[in-house]
Amino acid sequence: MSRRRQNDDEDETQTKRRRGAPLISDVEKKLQEVIGKVGEKVCTNSRTLETKISKSQSTGSSITMNLEKLTEFLTDDLDKYRTSIIDIVAGCAIYLPNRVTVYTTLVGLLNAKNFNFGGEVVEKLIAEQQDLLTKQKYQEAQNVAIFLCDLGNSGVLTAQSIGEYLESFISAAFEENMPQVRNDYYIQTVLRCLPWIGKELTEKSPEQMENIVEAVGKYLELRNKNHVTLLQVWSSTDQEQEDYLESLSAQIEQLRALNWTENHIPRYYKDFEAILADALQHNLPSFASPDHTSDMIYPYPLVVFRLFQDSDCSSFSDKPLPGGHSIDRFLFEGEISWIIEKNQFNRKSCARELLAFAEENPSVPIGFLIFETIFGQMLRLPHAPYPAIFHCSLVLELLKLKPDDYPSILVQTVEVIYRRADSMQPICLDRMVDWFSFHLSNFQYRYTWPDWKDCLTKDAYSGSQIFLREVIEKCRRLGSYEKIIAALPSDFVKIHPCSPDVRYLIDEEDTALVQRAETFTQMFQERQPAEAFLNELKSAEGSEELPYNINEFGLFVMVMLKMASKTFSHNFSALFRYQATLKTVCDASEQYQEKLLETLFSCWKSNQQMLMILTDKLLKMQVIDCSAVVAWLFDEKMWAEHNRQWLFEVLNQALEKLTRQINVVEKDIKELTERVENKGTDDVKEEEMEAEEEKNEKLKQDVDDLENHKEKLERMVTFQKGLFNDFLIAFVEEIKIAGANTSEMDGSGDTAGRQSPKFQWLKGRFCHVLLAHAETLLKHSSSIAEEVFTEGADPSVTECFNQFQSLRF
Repeated sequence: MSRRRQNDDEDETQTKRRRGAPLISDVEKKLQEVIGKVGEKVCTNSRTLETKISKSQSTGSSITMNLEKLTEFLTDDLDKYRTSIIDIVAGCAIYLPNRVTVYTTLVGLLNAKNFNFGGEVVEKLIAEQQDLLTKQKYQEAQNVAIFLCDLGNSGVLTAQSIGEYLESFISAAFEENMPQVRNDYYIQTVLRCLPWIGKELTEKSPEQMENIVEAVGKYLELRNKNHVTLLQVWSSTDQEQEDYLESLSAQIEQLRALNWTENHIPRYYKDFEAILADALQHNLPSFASPDHTSDMIYPYPLVVFRLFQDSDCSSFSDKPLPGGHSIDRFLFEGEISWIIEKNQFNRKSCARELLAFAEENPSVPIGFLIFETIFGQMLRLPHAPYPAIFHCSLVLELLKLKPDDYPSILVQTVEVIYRRADSMQPICLDRMVDWFSFHLSNFQYRYTWPDWKDCLTKDAYSGSQIFLREVIEKCRRLGSYEKIIAALPSDFVKIHPCSPDVRYLIDEEDTALVQRAETFTQMFQERQPAEAFLNELKSAEGSEELPYNINEFGLFVMVMLKMASKTFSHNFSALFRYQATLKTVCDASEQYQEKLLETLFSCWKSNQQMLMILTDKLLKMQVIDCSAVVAWLFDEKMWAEHNRQWLFEVLNQALEKLTRQINVVEKDIKELTERVENKGTDDVKEEEMEAEEEKNEKLKQDVDDLENHKEKLERMVTFQKGLFNDFLIAFVEEIKIAGANTSEMDGSGDTAGRQSPKFQWLKGRFCHVLLAHAETLLKHSSSIAEEVFTEGADPSVTECFNQFQSLRF
C-alpha cells in the first residue's frame, strides 16, 4: 500500500469516527486560531481557513492590516458563529492582557459594522467580570475592567458611562465595615484602568475625571498603611519601598501631568479613527460589587520592589532607566510579569519571550527590569507567586541565551542585594540563600569570594555574614564537603562548614556507659526484635510516667544513628526497622520525644541536611509530634542555633505538616456534607435499584462519619492554636531578653539592647514565622493577641504583630 493510500484510509477512518457529531469544536478551533494570532507581530496563515483569508493575511503583514482583514472575514460569518466569536473575544480580554488594544480595536471595528455585536460583547464581559469576582479570580477581573475601559477608545462605549463605571468601583471601596484589602482592590482596579482611558475621560468628561482623582486621593489619605514596614524586603535602605497603591497613584499623577502621554501602549484604533468615529456607542452599566462574605479572601497588599537606580545601569547601558514614578516603569514591569505568568511551567519559552520583549524595546535597559522583576517576585512577601525552582531555572536559561550581557547584570544584582543584606528580612535572606547556592552549584561554586570578606569581621548576627555562611552550608549540601572547602579562600575558615560526619559522643572513661553501648551494638548486629530492646530499656526504678530509662534510650538512639550513619538509606532503614521500639517509648511520655530529638541533634549537628531529613521522617512515621519538635527548637538550649537557617526550615516543616492535615480533614468534611445533603444518592437509577434500608444505612454512616470528622477537626484546630500560642510566647520571651541586654557577650557584638544585630535578627525571624504561616495565624490572631502579647511583651514585637494583622483588615 502506498503512503498516500494509507493516509487517505486514515483520514476516512477519522471521518467515520466523527460522523454524526457536530463539528462545532473544529469551527471554534479555527476561530480561536485566527483571532488569537491577530495580535502577533508575524501572522502565519492557517490551512484550515485558506478559502477565507489566506489571500488577506501574509507572513510579516502588519497588525493593522491583520485587524482590517480579520474584521472583513468575521463580518461574513458573524450571524452564524456570533456566540463563539463573542466567547473567544471575551477569553482574549481575560487571558491576553498584553493585547488589550488589539482586541478592543477588533471589537470597535465589528461594532461599527454591527451595533448589536458590540453590545453583546459588553454584556458578556460584564457577566464574566461578576463571575470572576465571585470565584475570587481578581487578576482576571481587573483584565476585564481594563478591556472595558479601553473600549471607550475604540468607539464602543461612551466616556461618560466609563466614568460612571469607575466611580462605582470607588463607591464599592468606600463601603463601610469592609476589609481594607477589599477596598484596596477596587481602588487599584481604577488606577490600573487610567493609563488606557485617562486621556479620553479628561477630554470628554473632565468633571468625572476630577471626581475620580479626588476620591482616590481621599481614600489613600484615610487608608491604614501599617502593613508596609512588614512587607518591605529591607528594613532600612536608600532604595524606595513604597506601598503598591501609593506608588501606582504617584505614577498616574505624573502621567496626568504629562497630559496622559506615554510611549508603551500600542493604540491600534488610531489607525481606524475615521471608521470608529462614526460608530454608534453603547452605555456601560454601573459596576455592582459582589456581596462580601467571611469566606472571601482578597489579594494581600504589596510593597513595590525596586532594586536598581539609574546609576546602577549607567556602566552597562547608555539608555536611561525609567524612574520609579514613571508610568513606563509600571507598564514594562506589568508586561514582564505577564510573560512570566503565562510561561510559569516552561522556563525555556519564558526566557525566549522575555528576550524577544527586550529586543522590541531597545530604548530602555530592559535586562535590568527583567532581573528586577524576577527577584522582586522571588522576594515578594508574604509569599512568592511561583515555586523557587522556576525562578532559579529561569535565571539560568536567560544567562544561556544572552551570555554576553546578562551575566554582568546578574553579578550587579547579587552585589546590590549583598550590600543590603544587613537590613534584609530573614525570610527574604533565606530565599536568596536558596537561589544563590543552587545557582553556584551550576558553576562549580566559583565566585569572587574575596570580595565579600568584609563580612567576616562583622557581628555573628549580621545579615551579610549569615548570608555568606548559609550559602556555603547550602553549597555543601549540594556538593561534596572537600570541593566546597577547596573553592573558598583560606581566610574564610571562620565560617567554614564542619565536616558532615556523625558525632558519637560517649565518655570512654565511663566504663558502665561503654558497656551499655556495646550491648546495644551487639543487639543491633544480631537484629534482635523490638520487644528485646523494649525489655532492655525498661527501668528497674521506672514509674508509670517514665517506664523506660531515659538516658539509656538516648544511648540506644545514638548507637543506632552511629551504625546507620553511612548514607540516608541506611538511616531510613534503621528508623523503619526499629520504628516499633521508638514509637512505643516515645508514646509513653513527651520527655522521650525530647530526648530523641536532643540525641539526633548531638549526633548530626554538623550535618544540617541529615538532621532536617531525619526529623521530617520521624514526623511522618508519627514517632514524634509537631508540638515536641516546636518545643525542642525553642528550648533555651537551642537559642544558640537561632541564627541558623536549618532551625526555621524544620519549624516551618512541622507547622505546615499540621496545617496540611487539617486541610485534608476540612476537605473530607466538605465532601461528607455534600453527600449527606444529597441524601447519599448520586443519580435516579441507583436510587431505584437500592433497597430503602440500605440507603438509610449509608446515610446514617455518612452522618456518623461527618460528626466524627467535625470533632476531629475541632481537636486539631484547638491543638494548632495552642501550639502556635506556646511557641510564640517562648519566642517573644527570647526576643525580650535579647532586647533587655545592655551588652551582648555571646558573639552578637557590643551594641546595646534593641539596636543590637541579635535583637533585630530575632525580631525579623518572628516576622518570618508570621508571614510564612499567614493564612493560619490570621485565623487565630485574636487568641494570639490576648495570650501572647501581654503587657510584658516587647513593644516593637507587638508592633510587628499589629502590622501583620493589618494584612487582612
